[in-house]
Amino acid sequence: MFENLRLGVKLMLAMGAAIVVVATMLTISNLRAMEDVIGQAERAELEGHFKAVADRILLQSRMAESLASLTAALPATQDRFAAGDRAALTAMLQPGWTAMAQGFGVEQFQFHTPPATSFLRLHKPEKFGDDLSSFRRTVVQANETRKPARGLEGGVAGLGIRGVVPVAKGGHHVGTVEFGLTFGQGFFDAFKAERNVDIALYLMDNGKASTFASTMGKTPLFDAASLANAFAGTAQIMHVQVQDGPRAVYAADIADFSGTRIGVIELSMDRGRYVAALADARNTALLVAALALALGLALSLSAARHLTTRIGRLSESVERVANGDLARPVVGGGADEIGQLALAVESMRCRLHNLVGQVRSHALAAIDSIHEIDGAVEGQAATSSEMSASVAEITSTMEELSASSTQISEHSKSVVEIANQTWEQSKRGAEAMDLVMSKMADIQHDNGNSLGEILELGTRSKEISKVMSIINTIADQTKLIAFNAALEAASAGEAGRRFGVVAAEIRRLADSVTDSTGEIETKVNQIQDSISRLIITSEKGGASISDGMAATSNTAGLLGGMVDAARQTTSAAQQISLSTQQQKTASSQVVVALREIVTASSHTAQSLARIREVSHEMTRLSGDLGQKVGSFSLETAGA
Repeated sequence: MFENLRLGVKLMLAMGAAIVVVATMLTISNLRAMEDVIGQAERAELEGHFKAVADRILLQSRMAESLASLTAALPATQDRFAAGDRAALTAMLQPGWTAMAQGFGVEQFQFHTPPATSFLRLHKPEKFGDDLSSFRRTVVQANETRKPARGLEGGVAGLGIRGVVPVAKGGHHVGTVEFGLTFGQGFFDAFKAERNVDIALYLMDNGKASTFASTMGKTPLFDAASLANAFAGTAQIMHVQVQDGPRAVYAADIADFSGTRIGVIELSMDRGRYVAALADARNTALLVAALALALGLALSLSAARHLTTRIGRLSESVERVANGDLARPVVGGGADEIGQLALAVESMRCRLHNLVGQVRSHALAAIDSIHEIDGAVEGQAATSSEMSASVAEITSTMEELSASSTQISEHSKSVVEIANQTWEQSKRGAEAMDLVMSKMADIQHDNGNSLGEILELGTRSKEISKVMSIINTIADQTKLIAFNAALEAASAGEAGRRFGVVAAEIRRLADSVTDSTGEIETKVNQIQDSISRLIITSEKGGASISDGMAATSNTAGLLGGMVDAARQTTSAAQQISLSTQQQKTASSQVVVALREIVTASSHTAQSLARIREVSHEMTRLSGDLGQKVGSFSLETAGA
């Protein structure tokens, strides 16, 4: 079905399909790029919230460390702690602890002696002396390294933000002081209120998650496998649809003061604005793609119409040339492949125009020459017929003469009478021989003219062969041009299919011209063969005529001798017997010569008949050549 569509429709469909594919691919690519950008923006925002959590924990850790450092730097604190005066230390720090606990979220304030024994808990003064080294690694580390330690750490009251600073007196290490800030539901509620992002912390223990604090319920949004991946260090992100709308959920691990992972922070934020932005981007991309598709289709339709119009004009011109109209020029226009093809077809038309004109003129000249040859052959045939009749009469006469000579030799008594009769007959024979000589000369002259005309016809036929060679050369060049055009059409794909059809038509025209010239060459070769045979036959006829002329001349001489002998017979009867014997011998020779002349005349008549047949065949072939050439139109209708 696609093959039956017009070239313009094929071009428009191909270009439209290409535009649709490109627009679709670009739209899909742009949408994916937008989704990636929006996804990256979402991830960046969630990572920003996660970093804000980490920064807030770090900030509170530093605040706890600052409070501990300030306390450890007080000389009174150093003196009382070094003296082990728990009551004096409590009395000095209790008012400040009360203020910090009420207004700054400080939950713990205590002193430790190495390695991690509780010396004083200002938040629980009644409890002291217990060993914390089994689970309070910050205290152990600060006492061992004599350096501050801060961060998340579990304790008796649970997970908290710790700041532990060593205390020294006079260069002697006394112990450590610790501040613990609030890290629980209040911390997460405050974070949500500040950032409008839900947050939860799930502590991981042997692959199981337990909720430490959460603003979105006790059940994690991620499944156990995703939480395990997040705890292993691979941040997780997903999109969920809840009653409040679309949400973006992020999970990443969180570590304590030593860098050991202790749980997973899960963040959930509203992604409605990202969904709306993606929808707006998708609608814009689809609109742009639709506009691009409409514009592309309009351009492809314009281009297809332009190409099909030019190819249609060129096809009409090629069809005119194929039908034999060589008068009107081929117009293509443009400098592209179609224009080049039009120039090539116009060049072929001009060459065919000139070539057909030359062939037509040569064919007309050949026809005139053949008519002349035909007339000459007819005249020569008539002359040959007359000569044959004369020779037959002479032969009959000479046979009678021979019989008379025989009777003269047998009847010597009537020599004078017979001699007189012989003299009279000899005179008539001499006259007949003169007539034969004249006819033979005419035959020889006509045969020479015929041979010259035949040779001229052979020369003309060779010129026609040269013209046919030129036609074949032009046809071969036309085939090469059509073949190159077909290659260009194949490289253009479907867009060049109509162009390939035009190239095929040109090649078919070249093949038709080659076939026509082949037929003409065959006819010309047949003419040349006929001319060659005619030349050979004419030459044989000429030789026979020359032999006849020699025999006739000899016969004329003999007849002259017979006349002289007849005259002498009347005066020399005694020599009658000898003369009659000589006359008998001469008569026999004349009869033989005349028979040879008859044979030569018969051959000449046969040769002339063959020449006439060849002439008629040449006339027929010339007529066919004229019809072939006449099928081409070399002038416009108005010329």
